[in-house]
Amino acid sequence: MKAKVFEVILHKLPSGKSPATALEDQLNEFLGRGPDLQVVATHMNTIVAPAEPNAMPSSTESTVIIFCTLFYTEQRKPWTPPNQTS
Repeated sequence: MKAKVFEVILHKLPSGKSPATALEDQLNEFLGRGPDLQVVATHMNTIVAPAEPNAMPSSTESTVIIFCTLFYTEQRKPWTPPNQTS
């Protein structure tokens, strides 16, 4: 099993783009490059740096980063022998 981490830094998002759309774009681009990938699981986490009381940013200096980890396997096509003529 392999893992790929995607991140969205909220203050770097273009105006009007949601974090969900940004993550979806990253995931679709990655999955589109590997048609033989099979998703095993996903995990999301959010980090606020620097940490603020009650886990909510209250200053403009805080950075919010959303991580999405995709766990996947590469499905290899079964080997088929070349056509043999007799």
